[in-house]
Amino acid sequence: MSGDLSGFSMMELFRIETENQAAVLTEGLLELERDPTSAATLEALMRAAHSIKGAARIISLDGAVRIAHQMEDCFVAAQGREVTLGAADVDVLLSGVDMLSQISNLKEGDASAWFEGHAEAMDALVAAMAAILDGGSGDVGKQDSANRAVQKGDEEDEMTSVPEVKAAVREGRDGDGGREESKDRVLRLSSEHLDRMLALASEMQVGWQWLRPFSDSMLMLKRRLGELEKMLAGLEPAVTQADPSTGSYRIKSARSKAEQCRALLAEQQEELEMHSRSVSGLSHRLYHQTVASRMRPFGDGIPGFRRMVRDLAKDLGKKVRLDVSGLETTVDRDILEKIESPLNHLIRNAIDHGLESPVERRDQGKPEEGVIQLEAIHQSGMLRISVSDDGRGLDLDALRAKVIRNGHATKEMVDRMTESELMSFLFLPKFTMKESVTEISGRGVGLDIVASMVRDVRGNIHCTAQQGNGMRFELLLPITLSVVRSLLVNIAGEPYAFPLVHINRTLRCNRDEVERVEGHQFITLDGQQVGLASAREVLGLPGADSDGCYSIVVVGTMESRYGLIVDDFLGERDLVEKVLHPRLGKVKDISAAAVTADGSPLLIFDVSDLLRSVAKLVGDGKLGRASHGGASSKAVAKRILVVDDSLTVREVERKLLVSKGYEVEVAVDGMDGLNTVRSGAFDLVISDVDMPRMDGIEFVSHIKRDARLRDTPVIIVSYKESDEDRMRGLEAGADSYLTKSSFHDETLVETVEDLIGKAS
Repeated sequence: MSGDLSGFSMMELFRIETENQAAVLTEGLLELERDPTSAATLEALMRAAHSIKGAARIISLDGAVRIAHQMEDCFVAAQGREVTLGAADVDVLLSGVDMLSQISNLKEGDASAWFEGHAEAMDALVAAMAAILDGGSGDVGKQDSANRAVQKGDEEDEMTSVPEVKAAVREGRDGDGGREESKDRVLRLSSEHLDRMLALASEMQVGWQWLRPFSDSMLMLKRRLGELEKMLAGLEPAVTQADPSTGSYRIKSARSKAEQCRALLAEQQEELEMHSRSVSGLSHRLYHQTVASRMRPFGDGIPGFRRMVRDLAKDLGKKVRLDVSGLETTVDRDILEKIESPLNHLIRNAIDHGLESPVERRDQGKPEEGVIQLEAIHQSGMLRISVSDDGRGLDLDALRAKVIRNGHATKEMVDRMTESELMSFLFLPKFTMKESVTEISGRGVGLDIVASMVRDVRGNIHCTAQQGNGMRFELLLPITLSVVRSLLVNIAGEPYAFPLVHINRTLRCNRDEVERVEGHQFITLDGQQVGLASAREVLGLPGADSDGCYSIVVVGTMESRYGLIVDDFLGERDLVEKVLHPRLGKVKDISAAAVTADGSPLLIFDVSDLLRSVAKLVGDGKLGRASHGGASSKAVAKRILVVDDSLTVREVERKLLVSKGYEVEVAVDGMDGLNTVRSGAFDLVISDVDMPRMDGIEFVSHIKRDARLRDTPVIIVSYKESDEDRMRGLEAGADSYLTKSSFHDETLVETVEDLIGKAS
């Protein structure tokens, strides 16, 4: 939007006006349930309804005028203490808000037909709102209220005009108030244009830093010049003695020239320093101002959450309050758009799964009203969003039983899992703790989507629970997607970057603090053992002797956590991410590249991939000592590639096969699997079907069409059990088709042995 709204149709203006005022009406009505006599809330509600009525009258939306007018009557009556708006009345008025929103979203020319088709519903709604007034204190009061509303409507006809509506939209007024000039004039920009501006600002933010090393080089030149002057002074006696007539003169001339160079160099260096500081300040302000143009308050992304909580709780017969903090916390608009649906799902889960009925809560000594807390804060350069409730929490024993019953793992495997590993099953596709399917939940669709969204924006999600004391989901996300806030490290003389969002902590420790058990090395952090691996070893780089002190970056997810030993920490930086060329395919352990201040390239780690590489080394017994190198040369006879988009499923399959002596490598989807199988020699491939980018059927087809790979046996392991799905897999070229329940009865291992024999 801009100061000139001539490009907007009247219907678009009405939609913008109604969208703004509907948010005011919804929040106000929900607040009114808690404090029905709040004068400030009633005033805001009356003004919002009045504003919509005026805007609707301008474009002859008579149906909208009727609804808004009747709503206004209700608020005016409540202001005059003629009625008290209760929960049932709020229901009716919220229905009015919904219908006004529907009307505002009609296309040009569709209004007449829509009103004709919804005439009966509108009459019923207006009658229901009129009935609210019948609950007032008397006919006189009702008549006075009606008269005031009619009078207000008559005044509107005289005072409201098209320019008024445009001004109201432009300035954010309620439509009938004063004419204060807005200090913030909003400009219409395409998102593509804004993204280009941000990319340029980000490049400048990095580019100006080149001046610093240039300034340092000039300072070094100044020192060298000082050394030259000293050398000339030392040569003067010898040269004068050897050439008495001209030697002394020549030395003095050389010293004079050197002094002139020193003065000029000092002057230029001072100017460069001033220019560097100026450019630094300008680029910093430009970058942050451009980033700020992309940022929106967290509250903008959750406008309907309170209403959703109220309506869903009512449908389920529960009492629920949503407490939101951090509404003004700024969030990148792209991230804000992506998190609305996942947060909606987490809150709906909390209401349906987590919070008990009022009777249950009362019996447990809890308040009848359950509380869901939604919080957004900036923390250590990241955005942390938490969703928690005070409900029944999670029964871990029931979760273990469900995992075993669904065939995701054997009892022996489950018994060895940590609490965080166990809870990771909640994020599996189609996994649910509900025994029955309802309109709200039980289909197993949701938490896997939440986890997928978090991965898409380079974030992490963590879940904690305690039986009887609620659950808590924490999303750790970047504040903006324009740059990657990273920790730079030195590995084998080259810089690499860890995105901060994936770092648990960093530390330095002495060699004697490292513990060793059965060939594996670890350190103890917060009472937990964290395995160690050399970053050089994981990346296949030459090893180096340790000086006895380790620099460790601890990274990981709910499923696994490891400490990567690097050569040194180089500090935190904001990096402009450069996408790797598609011809490179999926580069193992690397997600993107960036450019340092001196123009040198560096690689940004794909931490999820890096963790898989570490886990593979650990599982295969190939991880060497906790040093800066020394990869083991131990060979494993038969290699298997496991391809699945679920980390938990991959890990279950990997551990199962490694326990039988096979060497196992993993890939995250069909595309990753195809790149991996083409770049290595495998005796067998095991693949899922439903995966992003390239599904299992297409993946198997590619293998069987490749002359070099077509003889490699392929097993499909899928949740799909129908004969039709089995035939699709076999027709694509799979040598065997199993269901994921095969983990439980070792059918998978038997099939592997049938196709390629035992590991040894």
